[in-house]
Amino acid sequence: MRTKKLIPLLTLTLVAFMAMGSLASAESKIILTPKVDAFALFIDTSPSMAQSYKATGASKIVAGLNALKQLNGVIPNLGYQSALYTMPNFTTYSPKTTYNKSTIAKGLSSISTDLPFFQSTPIGSGFTDLDKALSTWKGKMAVIFVSDGLSNSGRNPAAIVSQLSKKYGDRLCLHTISVADTPEGSAVMKKLASLTPCGIFVEASSLSNKAVLDKFAQDVFYTQEEELIVEIIPVPVVAPMQEKIVFRNLNFGFDKYQITEEMEPSLVEGAAILESYPNLKVMIGGHTDSTGPEKYNQGLSMRRAESVANWMAKNGIPKDRIVVTGYGEMNPKYDNNTKEGRKLNRRVEIDVQE
Repeated sequence: MRTKKLIPLLTLTLVAFMAMGSLASAESKIILTPKVDAFALFIDTSPSMAQSYKATGASKIVAGLNALKQLNGVIPNLGYQSALYTMPNFTTYSPKTTYNKSTIAKGLSSISTDLPFFQSTPIGSGFTDLDKALSTWKGKMAVIFVSDGLSNSGRNPAAIVSQLSKKYGDRLCLHTISVADTPEGSAVMKKLASLTPCGIFVEASSLSNKAVLDKFAQDVFYTQEEELIVEIIPVPVVAPMQEKIVFRNLNFGFDKYQITEEMEPSLVEGAAILESYPNLKVMIGGHTDSTGPEKYNQGLSMRRAESVANWMAKNGIPKDRIVVTGYGEMNPKYDNNTKEGRKLNRRVEIDVQE
């Protein structure tokens, strides 16, 4: 009895050998893609930041600067623009320019840790000043704000950040690194991070943990994907045709079903292989993760499968060779309780049978 072999697709890259006698050698590399076009480090240098941070023996400003120095050490250079500012007296320590680790490190080292004793802390006004700088920026922006969350004058900082969130929409992500030593200060820092669609809150002390530091950097600055590079080497035909063509998973973004430019080179390769075997029937199945209503996911999975089927039909694979099925969320291959598992479950798979 003939058996069907599931053809998972990740970037639709060929990873096995074809029955005609081709050998495939493969290696993988990690591809980093920036999440933002520019970012600003924004540091509170008000009097309360001179106080001791928890039981570390260091002041809050020292702890905050150390956290940023650690972060600067793991930010990959992906062509971002970057800047370094302080408040409450809005000061530019590094103007917006192409990100350079040495430039940011020099700016961080030049910020004084000898803070004034008599000065108000208007965090809201600080963000108003920051907005004047951000208003000229293009694309997606991240602001990493270091503070203890204590504000004793001016407008409520949450109100100002809410206005910024409405102004910039999903272009702005406000992330907070907290050196708070009071429940009130910590609550303010968490609140500020929650006011933009993608904000992240973290304790400065937690960034001394390498795993936490790396995760924060990835969540803020970049996405990471594994790309499989395959070389097909023709060899003489010495055996009957084998009924398997193995691809990697083709994964879609959350609630997405459109074919992206990044998928097309591998889809072209896949279509060319299928054209070489005109007797193979192509069965395309779409899948989703478990997020959202089951009925909606069923339709979404069909749309994903149809996107791949339509692409194949437009690129040389006759429609009468293609069967499309949507499985919704019913056939997960990975753990839907994890972010990575949900991502891998948002897939299209191809089944081929002679």
